[in-house]
Amino acid sequence: MKSAFEKAMEKAEKLGSLSPEEMRERKEAEYTTLGRAIAERYMGHGHKQLLKEEVGRYSGEEKGIVMEAALSRLVEAVDLESGDLIERALEGLLALKGKGQVMEVTENIKGLLQEFRDVKQQKYENEKEGIEKDERELLHRLRIAGSAVGAINLKSSEAWAMLSTELESQFSQMLEALKRELLGLFKEG
Repeated sequence: MKSAFEKAMEKAEKLGSLSPEEMRERKEAEYTTLGRAIAERYMGHGHKQLLKEEVGRYSGEEKGIVMEAALSRLVEAVDLESGDLIERALEGLLALKGKGQVMEVTENIKGLLQEFRDVKQQKYENEKEGIEKDERELLHRLRIAGSAVGAINLKSSEAWAMLSTELESQFSQMLEALKRELLGLFKEG
């Protein structure tokens, strides 16, 4: 008669042997997590050489998984509003894969982001007086006037939020296309 411990051990042995596919999936999950963590640390400190060294610690298939995960995380960090973080992510991409088309696409992203900032600022300047007038009329209708009304924060107004969201939507589509192009280049090379 087998004890409960012996039965449990037999069951564990049967479950303990992973198929090659399961082993590959576990390995990929483990190294993907490492690659993303390396990119996150880089986003915090911004030292390109450390980023390259950390990825370079791995070799073979593991390095490929770590590299792809780190690159993917850096691409995810690129958005329209994150300022310095965007620049750091793009610099990290260039540090890891900054040759040829990758450099060209990152320059296109930088250009698009600058265009977005310029267009947004221009739109703000163009719409500023109209939005301010509408906000003051609203306050007047609510019987709020005189010294109770100071400077109006236009960027917190609903009208500006709608204009800003519309603009972000237009530029987000272009940015996402460039990000997909980058990810495609990483898969090729």
